[in-house]
Amino acid sequence: MAVTGSIFGRRNAVLGLALLLAASMSNVASGAVTPAPATPTGTIPDIHADYTVYIGGFMFAEGSMSATLNGEAYRLQNQLGSAGLPGKVWDARWTMTSEGRIAEDKLRPSRFAFAATEKNETKKRLIVYDAGGTPKLTFDPPLSPEERNATQPYERRNTLDPVSAFLVPVIADGNPCDRKIPVFDGKRRYDLHLIFDRNDTVATRNNGYSGEAVRCKVRIAPGAGMERGKLTTMMQRRDDTWIWLAPVDGKNLYIPVRVQMKTPIGGAVLDVVKLERHAANEQPGGKTVE
Repeated sequence: MAVTGSIFGRRNAVLGLALLLAASMSNVASGAVTPAPATPTGTIPDIHADYTVYIGGFMFAEGSMSATLNGEAYRLQNQLGSAGLPGKVWDARWTMTSEGRIAEDKLRPSRFAFAATEKNETKKRLIVYDAGGTPKLTFDPPLSPEERNATQPYERRNTLDPVSAFLVPVIADGNPCDRKIPVFDGKRRYDLHLIFDRNDTVATRNNGYSGEAVRCKVRIAPGAGMERGKLTTMMQRRDDTWIWLAPVDGKNLYIPVRVQMKTPIGGAVLDVVKLERHAANEQPGGKTVE
């Protein structure tokens, strides 16, 4: 039980950064934005992925991501919850939805909604982006003055919400790595640096994805409002955090299929365990969807 207690003691920081990496793989948002159309009830998403998070050998969380694409417009939904042994004593659920559009190799979010439920308490967050790429924030319950002023408007401008980052658009045969990604989640501002490592093949847990992927090294540069804890410092200084990006529409659109990193309580692995495409007959890795 000592190991389990250690996991619970740092659960929020470890899980947050593991998911931060998976949810923050995209390009710089800039320029004007237009709202994406709402997804009709019962619409089958173009892309659906289920994933698990293991930390220190324990299943820690499981979730799903759905993407609906309509021309340049996109709508993404990410659901996540505690699972495994931690899920029996720590019931936590998160739902995140992002809307925006893709312009060439840039994602331009227009709206991000977040809801978290833990210990029967629900907190909500809404980010709406204006035409200049500056996010306007609404919190329920309201933030404290200290939290509200932790970041300034100029620091938030031309950033991505954490869920828009599930998509990585590139031009032609461009490299999805070798880029800096500015992220603002409503409270914290940070940059993710992706560095190309190699073209790879990967088989994720339960054979959820098996095929070609690009492996990128990841470093985090914490900004305003982000605590400089031990885990964040490790990610700044070490070269053992990796993300595998796989194409989902031929060559020009990528999503993460695996994230691997070290934490103070053991290795963390986020794996896609099921990946489906409903917009075409073929899935990444050569799998067919009926």
